[in-house]
Amino acid sequence: MAALAADLKSEIISGIVHQTRNKLEGETAPAERFVRQYFGDLGADFLLEPTPDNLYGSALSIWSFMRKRLPGAPKIRVYNPTEEEHGWHSTHTVVEIVNDDMPFLVDSIVNAINRQQLTVHLLIHPIIRVTRDKGGVLADVLAPGSTDGIAESILHVEVSQRSAP
Repeated sequence: MAALAADLKSEIISGIVHQTRNKLEGETAPAERFVRQYFGDLGADFLLEPTPDNLYGSALSIWSFMRKRLPGAPKIRVYNPTEEEHGWHSTHTVVEIVNDDMPFLVDSIVNAINRQQLTVHLLIHPIIRVTRDKGGVLADVLAPGSTDGIAESILHVEVSQRSAP
């Protein structure tokens, strides 16, 4: 049973990588490595409910968001994704954070969300090693296990949908 789940997960992620390769312009290898790492720790069951286009859209959304960030400065956004504006849809409000990796980051974020009396429906949190130029523009996403570059926490948190700021 575990082998079937792993095969299914691999098939879904490969499909998203294929979309990335076909839809993005230019060199796609860094984005492909990002997609594999972004979804890599999720269970297959979390990849079954959203449509492939929504999975691709959510990955592309945070990929675009993280493209420029100065190390040492967190980057945060909160939004209700719509197909028209963001290229994907969710019934939840999405909190995205790109930050230098550090201890207790996820615990602190979940505690802050809980203090707002929101329910966390999904939390994706890969730690991805990247290189950036001096202006903070993403140069590359490194392979898992690399010790080069800087470790960044990529957080995608889906909470109960909010309509008011």
